[in-house]
Amino acid sequence: MKKLLLVLLLALSGAAFAASVEDDVGVYTQALAEGKSVDPVLLESLSWKGISDPRVFDLIAARVAVQAEEGRSDRRVKKEVAQYIRALGFSGQPKYRPLIEQYRGDQLYDSYVRDALADLPNYQRWNPVISNRATFDPRYSDDVNRVRNMLLSDDFDLKKIGAKRVYFQNKDQVLLDILAEQLRASYMSNDERKSDSIAWMVKALGSAHQSKYRPLIEEVANNAQEKAIVRHARKALEQ
Repeated sequence: MKKLLLVLLLALSGAAFAASVEDDVGVYTQALAEGKSVDPVLLESLSWKGISDPRVFDLIAARVAVQAEEGRSDRRVKKEVAQYIRALGFSGQPKYRPLIEQYRGDQLYDSYVRDALADLPNYQRWNPVISNRATFDPRYSDDVNRVRNMLLSDDFDLKKIGAKRVYFQNKDQVLLDILAEQLRASYMSNDERKSDSIAWMVKALGSAHQSKYRPLIEEVANNAQEKAIVRHARKALEQ
């Protein structure tokens, strides 16, 4: 099992250096076309890959349609269907809204339906930004470029997704430097709608444990207007 997971992670890492969009799509269509359970790590990665291609999401939609009823008597299948519904929200494709809405109010799937429906319009805006190869820098991997696009966007909710990617996985130096720039430019904001995103910037930058960023985090802790931002800055300094 561990060997299988390692292969999957290597495949995802390989996709970071994909030669084309077709290679990215191929990683998912191959896994979904095999008819076996799809690792949730792979499905969750759709939340930051910027992929909207129906060739991927039609396969996910088909699994929902076929397996949803089976999930009522099989907990394992129920969990998988819930993950498929959630993943449809990452498509940003309105064509999947009717299928998702079929399970609105359903005791088994409703929470995933609500998340997916909330995500659909966001990812309709975000996916073209995340995957915009016109802004990719050839010095960096595809996945670094995706996060770079997120952090440099004007949408603070998308910046938050980028900051989470840095926090949980990708601490490439160029991303940390961009985070520092973005944090310096925004931490004085008193807009509560932005505070959670800025707090994630602080967390992500602090998680790198690099002394070069400590003065900035101290500045944030001493001067930020929003309590949540101050709290996360102080916590980062303690780590």
